[in-house]
Amino acid sequence: MRKTTTFRSSLVALAVAGLLLPAATIQAQDTSPASGVLQTPTVHLVVEGETLWGLAFQYLGDPYLWPQIYRMNTLVVEDPHWIFPGEELRLEPLAETEGDPGLIEVETGVIEQEMLPVEEEVAPPTPVAPPPPPTENTPTVFVRGENAGEGLANRRTSAVYKYRSLRPGDFYSAGFLTEEESLPWAEVIGALGTPTLGNLTASSVAMIHDEIELRAPESAVYQVGDSLLIAQLTREVRDWGWVVVPTGLVEVTHVAGSNVRAEVITQFGRISDGQVAMPVEPFADPGEVVPVPIENGAVGEFIAARDVTQLVNYRDIVFIDLGRSDGVALGDIFEVVRPVGSEESSAGAAPEQVARLQIVHVRENSASGLLVNIRNLGTGAGASARLVRKMPF
Repeated sequence: MRKTTTFRSSLVALAVAGLLLPAATIQAQDTSPASGVLQTPTVHLVVEGETLWGLAFQYLGDPYLWPQIYRMNTLVVEDPHWIFPGEELRLEPLAETEGDPGLIEVETGVIEQEMLPVEEEVAPPTPVAPPPPPTENTPTVFVRGENAGEGLANRRTSAVYKYRSLRPGDFYSAGFLTEEESLPWAEVIGALGTPTLGNLTASSVAMIHDEIELRAPESAVYQVGDSLLIAQLTREVRDWGWVVVPTGLVEVTHVAGSNVRAEVITQFGRISDGQVAMPVEPFADPGEVVPVPIENGAVGEFIAARDVTQLVNYRDIVFIDLGRSDGVALGDIFEVVRPVGSEESSAGAAPEQVARLQIVHVRENSASGLLVNIRNLGTGAGASARLVRKMPF
């Protein structure tokens, strides 16, 4: 009679399914050096310009699998939109088995390759004590910064984390108001190339690294290598012009008169025909400068939210009626205040602070703010914004 081990874990079914695979299948998945198939490294050292999207495509063959890499590295990656040079990212989960590859460990026992019906009752396995908590000397694949454990404010000088008051992605994706100005928009004609399934709709859609065709305005002269902002004009705001919502950045690859071809290099949303394009505005990187607290800062009014939603949420973009002419700069921090009601006003109640926003785009008379903290859902029309932290000149 062959000994059979039973388990309480729900993982037994998965282990049995894996053991029933044919030998030919197991050989096809062999990635050992002897098989001639290049092994995927277990750890990747991030270099400048890399993203989780690109690493998922490089190592997993599908950029949409980037959450798998993120879930294995949450102790290193604070925001999945940003990874930084010098970070070590794990690409494979920790090994669950050692020794004989024909056995799969499940909790505290071993399940054999061939399962027979249970003919006798087997005593449950002896409980195993949990592993001790990690200590200072516990081995790890993660790099500890020089100031690890001393608080976020002291991590700005570590090799892993570098503070930036504003990043290019927030600047280019923010959007803005045209302020009734006539801008040199080019017209997006559509994506180049024939889709695998044909053009199923009346419009074409471009993704990153695809090429699109544009028709330049008569007053514009484009050259190969120029960078353009692709956007859609969603609606008009009275006295403030069109709301511009960026969908991506492209680089010009070919010019023939007013006909222009460009490659999509960054994508913020759906890029399709009927949208518009114009040369990108240079990004003046403020670097690691920290905004300083001020008193009696300028006060502006809430104009509108960039996107039409019933509820303004964290990291949404809102517009205020202060701009360059009022001294507003990238990285400035505003406190959004909701006016008090008539009864509260008569009682002398102070206005309620409902949110905080960071300025991510500035025009002459208006600015785009990124909501970085919401204390109350009352942000909306009638709210005002007071400057509380100012970027040094």
